[in-house]
Amino acid sequence: MAASSSSSQVRFIEKALLATGSFALSYTDPDQKWLIRKHLTSLLQDYPNFELSTDIFNHNNGAKVQLFCLEGSLGIRNSTTQLPAVQLTIWIHENYPLTPPLVFINPNSIPIRTNHPFVNSSGFTNSRYIETWEHPRCNLLDFIRNLKKVLANDHPFLHTESIPTRNQSVSRTEALDRLATSLHYDVLTIMERSEEEIENLWKLQSEVKQRSESVKTIINELEMERETLKVRALNLKDDSDVLATWVETNYDTLMKATSMDMGIEEMFEIEPEVEGLAGDDAIEDVLRVLEEAAERGELEIALYLKQVRVLAREQFFIRHYRLKLEFPYLSML
Repeated sequence: MAASSSSSQVRFIEKALLATGSFALSYTDPDQKWLIRKHLTSLLQDYPNFELSTDIFNHNNGAKVQLFCLEGSLGIRNSTTQLPAVQLTIWIHENYPLTPPLVFINPNSIPIRTNHPFVNSSGFTNSRYIETWEHPRCNLLDFIRNLKKVLANDHPFLHTESIPTRNQSVSRTEALDRLATSLHYDVLTIMERSEEEIENLWKLQSEVKQRSESVKTIINELEMERETLKVRALNLKDDSDVLATWVETNYDTLMKATSMDMGIEEMFEIEPEVEGLAGDDAIEDVLRVLEEAAERGELEIALYLKQVRVLAREQFFIRHYRLKLEFPYLSML
């Protein structure tokens, strides 16, 4: 059911409140009905462009109730500019006036701004006046008047900021609404900055992790190099011991060479021993390089084994020859 003119709307209210059967509204208390009639009449006197009707409202919990419904355009103007009008749908709750009305903004062709402090994306409006609703201090008409100021300060379709001039007085309620709006956007700004800082920290953590992996790789490489150097140091020590033994064994020959009592042919008898030692070390180096190449997959196993056999055979003869030079009596065995 719907009503249009002012007088007919009053009659419509009275008739709707007295209806029974399938047209009966969900307002049961007589005192409640009287207050609803009074508040609706006051609102329609100040805002005659609103149309009143009754319809079924579905609550979020699935309950269906028959309620008064107001629909109309609310003109919005701040201190300097006429702003776009806002289409409202107001449902008078079945527990009104103890419970505030349910108010929705119809976006039509203009979408509602995201992150609005009092209007969500579906158009549901929940201003401070609604949140602090208390009967008999609050009523329908004062709510609409407050809503006009709230939307003028922060329009749901446009980003506006109405700043009162020095000569403009602001009520306590409006001041609190402005404060709530400012706090809302301050919180959003802080959240955006926090998210940005968190994102930067995640990137920094990823970079630190990559650097940590690089450091671990370098440490592992240095550890391998250290082990390699230890092996080389041990090999050098063994070679040094061999040379020391050889020098001790051939000391007299060396002394003759330095005293020039030895001929050139005798002096070069030293060379085969040194040459054999150098050849042995060279083969060891080649074997190590071949082994590393095979481990990296740069050398086929068959070719690796073939080269190792050749080098091992040559190394065997070199070492055998060195032993004969160092211990001549072995050649007689």
